Amino acid sequence: MKTFISLLAFAAILIVGMAPLTYAAQPMAAPGEMAAPGSQAVKGDLLRIEGDIYVVKDTAGKEVRLHVDGTSKLEGTFKSGDKIEAQATEMGHALSIKKPAGAASGMPK
Repeated sequence: MKTFISLLAFAAILIVGMAPLTYAAQPMAAPGEMAAPGSQAVKGDLLRIEGDIYVVKDTAGKEVRLHVDGTSKLEGTFKSGDKIEAQATEMGHALSIKKPAGAASGMPK
């Protein structure tokens, strides 16, 4: 009985320990493909950039904080006031950020 409980505990620890590794191994979506499972689309106005955090006011008026690092795919340069579209994980890590199609390219009107 003691051996059975020990094996059961070991199996539970192994399963819980492997779950994050299988999630991390999932590939990210390429441009034009469906978003990666567990990711969310964020569209709105870039309010400010605080170091590696982009603060976005989404279309519902809610402030969303996106963590940007070397793994984030940035299509262009961004400044406060830009309209952006982002794909982010549920934890707020930006997978990609771009300007929406048809957005002003920074040229004066």
